[in-house]
Amino acid sequence: MRRLLDSLVAACAFLVLAVTTSLMPVTNASAEQVTPSPSPSPTETSTGGPTSSPDATPTDQTTADPVPDANSLSPGVTRAPAGSGTKPRAPLGGGITATPAVPPVTTLTSTPPRKSTSPRATFTFTANLAGVTFQCKLTGPGQAGVFTPCAVQPTPGSTTVPARGSTTYSRLKAGNYTFTVHATPVQPTGAAPGPDATPFAWRVDDCTTVAALCPVFAPANYSVPAGARFNNPLSTRTAKLRNLNHVIATVSSMPGYQVANPSLCPRDAASAPSTVRISLYSVTNVRFANAMVAASRRCVSVQILMNSHLSAATSEAIAVMQKAMGTSIRTTVGGKTVAKRSFARRCTHGCRGTGVLHSKFYLFDSRIAVPGHHRIRDVTMVGSSNMTGNASGVQWNDLYTIKSETFLHDHYVAMFNRMKVDQTDLRTVRFSHGAYSTTFWPQTPGTADPTLSVLNAIRCTGATGGAGNGGRTVVYINIHAWFEQRGMRFAERVRQMYNRGCAIRILYSFMSHSVYRELTAGTGSRMIARRTLFSLDGDRYADVYSHFKNIAVSGVIGTDHSAWAVWTGSNNFTNGGTHWDEVMQRISMRSAFAAYRDRWWFIRNRMSSPTWAMFLEPIGGGRPPATLTPETKALRETTSFAVQNRQVILAPDAIAGTASNPRALD
Repeated sequence: MRRLLDSLVAACAFLVLAVTTSLMPVTNASAEQVTPSPSPSPTETSTGGPTSSPDATPTDQTTADPVPDANSLSPGVTRAPAGSGTKPRAPLGGGITATPAVPPVTTLTSTPPRKSTSPRATFTFTANLAGVTFQCKLTGPGQAGVFTPCAVQPTPGSTTVPARGSTTYSRLKAGNYTFTVHATPVQPTGAAPGPDATPFAWRVDDCTTVAALCPVFAPANYSVPAGARFNNPLSTRTAKLRNLNHVIATVSSMPGYQVANPSLCPRDAASAPSTVRISLYSVTNVRFANAMVAASRRCVSVQILMNSHLSAATSEAIAVMQKAMGTSIRTTVGGKTVAKRSFARRCTHGCRGTGVLHSKFYLFDSRIAVPGHHRIRDVTMVGSSNMTGNASGVQWNDLYTIKSETFLHDHYVAMFNRMKVDQTDLRTVRFSHGAYSTTFWPQTPGTADPTLSVLNAIRCTGATGGAGNGGRTVVYINIHAWFEQRGMRFAERVRQMYNRGCAIRILYSFMSHSVYRELTAGTGSRMIARRTLFSLDGDRYADVYSHFKNIAVSGVIGTDHSAWAVWTGSNNFTNGGTHWDEVMQRISMRSAFAAYRDRWWFIRNRMSSPTWAMFLEPIGGGRPPATLTPETKALRETTSFAVQNRQVILAPDAIAGTASNPRALD
């Protein structure tokens, strides 16, 4: 019996010891402490940046500024963890339960304003624990609205407290946005994130959403005159700059928005309040470039195509425009590729053609108007004028302006859009409407030359209704360059027209002697051919010459025996005229004919000679200077830029007295 009692006592003692042991907490530092990690929501997991939209990309994820104290925090917003007591944990193997980990708490330390006009937003934030990563989420127009990693400093796993983070979103469109961020412990693997910082909501506005931000504005109020316009390189400063100032005044009168920051402007061309589209060969005038940039900064869509012989390295004007407007013709808005609002682009050896972009046209249109200002609608300017010092102070130039002709303007815009992609497209393009007929080169291979077709349509006798002179058709030609095989074909046709009774009046600049002989040998008073090319200081470099590419006819054209018409534009009588980017505009108006006839006689009487001669073309006539020489105010606005840059010889074979073909690219 005693042994039985001793056994019962020992068993009870063992049982008490076992129960006591099972109720004691685990204090061994090596024992595993586990906090279960709930699976994140499917909408809160990503491997990308702060947004998957190409219109709101995270940038500048750099170290945030030192965290200010609590009294100086601007947002001062933190969402405390839900509950602070110990949560029950699922039993571990062997019946042991781990002590819970403390979740990191995230606090926003800087945010954008609640109402913003900036497409860029930067956030900084901290976590109260070390060794965390941050995840950010942005919801709003074009945003994915998912949590994605954002920058953390120090490196995840560091023991520095607090951990800091930052993220920047750019290219934000107008609309309402909400930003959220939380921190997640690096260890243990798979740990759950801490609670979100209080979401920050703000609004981005621009000119498309708040008109009060963007009052309609233009610095000038130019009443654009229609018709022919000519400069005079041998007259006053005002007369020299007449075409240049005509274009600048029109650009400066295009209505836009008076904004504090160009970032408020729409980025796509379709949303712009007005448009400027320009194609030309050369740009060196800085005042013109500044007007273009200023228009773009007030939200006007400003697009310009230029030939590639000059660049930002050799033309300050090109550098100014490209720095402000860029060169790309496309951008991305709302995840879609669209036409960029403004650019300054150089075509590579021609746009549609092969060799040279030589077309010179200027297009203007506005959807809005400044109260009290003249409305500029569907304006097309075409002629021989570049935006250079030579175009004002050395050359005789023309620019014909057509107003309120939607068909014409829109077809020019369509051609501009074909040219800007800078891809070879060897097809002649023609369109006509009312008194206007337009031809764009390059010429379709194997087809008739459009300029020769114009000459072939002219008949020399039978003029009626006041057209012509004594029944004979009168033909005025004012041409910058006339040489090579194509030039000879034109000369043969013009000589044939003379032989058939036409009265021929020619002003020329760069003409081969063989073409000159074909035109003039054995002719009488009905043939006039006079040179406009002169050196004013006695050397071999031209200081004044005609840059026109113009034919004006009164008499019989086709079946019309009482016709008046002008053809003007960029096409010289040379081989390059078939495959370069060129334009020729026909204006079938008596007033246009009269304007160009009168200008022909003005130049003839002001400075011309019946004696053939040749001089070297100045800089600006087809090649950049060997070394960039800055254009002074006087050079770019009043005098020959060539006079200051005579070290460059463009055509060493084009010397007075020779029969070689000159080089005249301008």
